[in-house]
Amino acid sequence: MKLLPRLALGLSLLAAGPAMAQNLRIGIQSPPSTLDPHWLLNLPNTGALRNIYETLVTRDAQMQLRPGLAESWRVVDETTWEFRLRPGVRFHDGAPLTSADIAASFQRVPNVPGNPNPYTIYLAGVAAVEPVDELTFRIRTNGPLPILPTNLTQIFIVPRSVAEKGNAEFNAGTAAIGTGPFRVASWSTNQPLVMNRNDHWWGGSVPWETASLVPIPVDSARVAALLAGDVDFINNLPLQDAGRIREDRRFALFDGPSVYAANLYLDVERPNPPGVEAEGRNPMKDARVRRAMSLALNREGIARQIMEGYADPTDQPAPPFIFGALPNRPVPGQDINAARALLAEAGFPQGFGLNLFCSPSRTPRICQAMAAAWTRIGIRTTVEIVPQATFLTRRNKREYGAFVTAFGSLTGETSYLLGSQLHSAGTVPGLGTLNFTGLGSPETDALIQRARATLDDASRAQQLRALMQRSVDESLIIGVGLLRSVNAGQARLNFQARADEEVLAVEIKPR
Repeated sequence: MKLLPRLALGLSLLAAGPAMAQNLRIGIQSPPSTLDPHWLLNLPNTGALRNIYETLVTRDAQMQLRPGLAESWRVVDETTWEFRLRPGVRFHDGAPLTSADIAASFQRVPNVPGNPNPYTIYLAGVAAVEPVDELTFRIRTNGPLPILPTNLTQIFIVPRSVAEKGNAEFNAGTAAIGTGPFRVASWSTNQPLVMNRNDHWWGGSVPWETASLVPIPVDSARVAALLAGDVDFINNLPLQDAGRIREDRRFALFDGPSVYAANLYLDVERPNPPGVEAEGRNPMKDARVRRAMSLALNREGIARQIMEGYADPTDQPAPPFIFGALPNRPVPGQDINAARALLAEAGFPQGFGLNLFCSPSRTPRICQAMAAAWTRIGIRTTVEIVPQATFLTRRNKREYGAFVTAFGSLTGETSYLLGSQLHSAGTVPGLGTLNFTGLGSPETDALIQRARATLDDASRAQQLRALMQRSVDESLIIGVGLLRSVNAGQARLNFQARADEEVLAVEIKPR
């Protein structure tokens, strides 16, 4: 779908001013790379596409489960769930939502060719979808799967008429058909996604006639667009600008806790991983080296100074309020002497050289602080900020020996993180899909699978916490800082920042 060739022209045409109160313009840091709801799982895509497509189960701003396209569900037996769809829901093309659409959507998820980051982790353990009648269907699982409703918050539903279409047809707009509060009007890569109100949305009235997601990746330009009135709302407010926005009565700051954490990932498998200079050895195989790297970090300083107070220190890779996380774990302080001693004990008294690869969104300043800390203990670190366009591709090819990125526990449960990153890759369908560090063992894999299959919530939480404790104790996935969702908009707007950091136009309302 074609829109406008230049961002400046796009902003000028989208600018409307207060008189056009039915048009909402949102400046976003990272634009969606696709209109395909099953292609490339990441926040820019899910955050944008949730305006258009919907899921069977949804979450509110605090990550509590709520009915979505499914009005109810129940456990039939240990391997069978039954769901009932909302009556009267229609797709944007007018077709009614039926159980056949659910089956077709589930079938499509693992079968999108060349998908660089598929949604298959959310269907791990699902064996079949069986329509019972137009509005009722059953999901058969390979074993007990208590996290099924949680996982279904991430599986978008499309009509069966387009389920066999490819990524190109969705990006062209011909297959981009959902049930959400907005329908696609126009889009092309790195240009505004313009959406029109769905007047027949089952969820009630939609406050905006049109909503436009305007890509403004440069932080200063995004803030300038808000200040100039070229957009009404921006996500990922640069933290250095939070103070002046808060003090300006024309604008409002919308911030809250986030499920995203800045995490450090270290290759623990290969003998000579990329970016590591240690005479052909891999120091990070040794837990003492990993602990040293963790102890060297000044997490309090990173949170309070580098992140301007809009972060919290952590050494676990998920927020403490997530189900299965460690709720009361004290964060260790920086201990340079202990870190040096651990390095020497592991056989690296002079340290080693390291290239730290860093995602470009939100973490570069954190990476610089980490590099400075490691240099103090003899790990001579350089930072490489990898462009967003190639970061995931290079990660998937395992071109990093050590990297930092923000990871979100989007299901509200640590089983997602543990199953995708701590479980061995390539051994169980849907598990280990984000394991690019060589973590995993038969023992750990079995514990993860057991926890995921435990129906009793208290027991499952205990098992997940034990796995998180192991990750922390052995510095397998190293948490650095808990991020916050920080957004800003015109004072005439109201918005509750979501823990998943998505910005849904229907949730931004006039005061």
